[in-house]
Amino acid sequence: MIKTTFCLSLLLLLSACTHSLHVAHVSDFSPTFKKYTEGELIFAKTEQFTVMGFVGQTDYVDQAYYQLMSKCPKGNVQGITTQYSTSHGFFSWTNIIEMQGLCVP
Repeated sequence: MIKTTFCLSLLLLLSACTHSLHVAHVSDFSPTFKKYTEGELIFAKTEQFTVMGFVGQTDYVDQAYYQLMSKCPKGNVQGITTQYSTSHGFFSWTNIIEMQGLCVP
């Protein structure tokens, strides 16, 4: 009974996951400051999956930026916020970049 309980507890601890926010950055609104109501809020999110330190994709931050810019082709993006976070798993983790900004004409 004790051995079974120990094994189940160990399995739960090894399969537990966590999430942590590392950096939150906010850019300025100048030189083309517009009211929040005059623009459209746009979002972009990309991820990088890592297993034991091995990655296949290293340009996920650039992809998020280009994805955000492509959602505002005829305007300017201002007030960009960027959040870099990580979700941890068993011998793996996922780096996440979330960007949002205000697309103004």
